[in-house]
This record gives sequence, structure tokens and C-alpha cells, in this order.
Amino acid sequence: MIQYQETEHIQFLTCQVGKVGSAYCGDSFFTCTDEHRFVCVVADGLGSGQAARESSEIICQTVKQYQQETVHEIFKQCHKKLKGKRGATVGILKVDFVDKTITYGSVGNVRFILYLPSGEYIYPIPTAGYLPGKMKKYRIRTFSYEKGSKFIIHTDGLYASNIKTALKDHSSIHEIAKGFNKFLSDRTDDLTYIIGQLF
Repeated sequence: MIQYQETEHIQFLTCQVGKVGSAYCGDSFFTCTDEHRFVCVVADGLGSGQAARESSEIICQTVKQYQQETVHEIFKQCHKKLKGKRGATVGILKVDFVDKTITYGSVGNVRFILYLPSGEYIYPIPTAGYLPGKMKKYRIRTFSYEKGSKFIIHTDGLYASNIKTALKDHSSIHEIAKGFNKFLSDRTDDLTYIIGQLF
């Protein structure tokens, strides 16, 4: 359910659980990191069941294939690959460890929050809709991060109202995740989140 990974530049954990009573989780995620960057995507297939899972997995496969490209180009490729499918909401995050920057873009109800040790929160407003909807200009932002910054990217299955406070008050990502355990048992929706801390 929860997996953890740590490198010189980042530590992160991933959690995914399906809706109670469903044979398929409609969410998918993908992460990849090396000495220069971290790439991740969270996708929530529209509806539920096998068709939702298929759409979200296509998104993750596309991000894996085009991870060297810009976030804007990755969105364009995801849009193409999902033609004729049910569709999905998507959040794509790329961290550049060299420039100390984060580039993030999303369509639909996938959310991202970044907390900087200086006390600032960054939480970009996603573009309304889903892929593959009508082609539009995606809202993509690039911003700097500080050593020790913490972030979360999650689907709307995580109903926690205190996410910003959790990022600020807890010193470790494990403590943040522990606070979300209560949302994992009685689930009326698929739930996926990725929590990370940057060094």
C-alpha cells in the first residue's frame, strides 16, 4: 500500500488504495528519479472500474515514455494517447535538482501543495476539465524550492482538510502519512497520494 524511496536529493512515499468493494482502482501513478531530477504523475480515471484504470494507466505509460520532454509536451502526448478513451484528470510534476526548480501542471481534480521552510505555501489552481477534452492551453507553473521543502500531490479521494497544516507541522513525511491513515479504511473513492521532501 505505502512504498518509500530515498536518494541524495529527495525522499518520497507513495500510497494507493482502491474504493471499497471495487475490483479495480481507477487511479494510477508513476515516479522516476535520478541524480538530476524527479518526475511523477498522478492520474484519476473518470468514473471507476476497469475503464477508469485503463485511462489512468495510459497517462502513466505516456509520462514514462516522454519524461525527458517538457511538462507541456507531455500533456500534449497524453491528450493524443487518450483519444477514444474514457479520460482522466492528471497532475504532472518535474523537479530539477540542479536549478532547484519545480514545474507542475494539472487538469481536473488532482491537487498539489508545496510547503517551503520559509513559511510559504504554493498550491497552483488546476485547469478545469479532463483529458482528452477540448484542446486548451494548460496551466503550467515553474517555481523555486528551498532545501527541506515538503510537497504532496493527490487525487480527490483524500478528503483531509488539514493537508497544509500537516506539511508545516510534521518534520517527516512518515508522520504526515500516518496522519492520513484514518482516510484509508472507509473509502467511497479511489485514493492516491505522493508525499515528498526535497534536500
